[in-house]
Amino acid sequence: MSYINRSIAGLAGSLALTGVHQLFKKYCSGAPNLDQVGEKAVKDSLEKVDINDTDEDQVYAAAMGGNILSNALLFSTLATSTNTSQIITKTLGTGLLGAAGTMGLADQLLGNNKATNTDQKKWMTTGYYLFGAIVSIGVYNLLENRKKK
Repeated sequence: MSYINRSIAGLAGSLALTGVHQLFKKYCSGAPNLDQVGEKAVKDSLEKVDINDTDEDQVYAAAMGGNILSNALLFSTLATSTNTSQIITKTLGTGLLGAAGTMGLADQLLGNNKATNTDQKKWMTTGYYLFGAIVSIGVYNLLENRKKK
């Protein structure tokens, strides 16, 4: 098990999740807007250090960076096995855990949670995280199998 391969796989899954989320947010009405969660966390953090004059583009960039990094860390914990039964269990577990965490965080941070407030948005969020988990484990297994040759 290579830490580099795990990191690469985690980043790949995170970028896949982020890419799918951004596409659906832009082209599908009723899609979740998970960026609101990260943006609210950045704004709250800045307010605690008395920085209230923030550029929306900078807040968005900081939120995106935080989302990508945190999801990469989540997905890199998944990439530890090439055993089929473990892959299925870890993929489902990690995807569902990531989705549940995001929805819970949205409820905590956003008073009037419009990021994941409908069943459609909850299912889509779950799908994004499962997709990211599948990409992560696929990239990890590809890298690990290539290393064995």
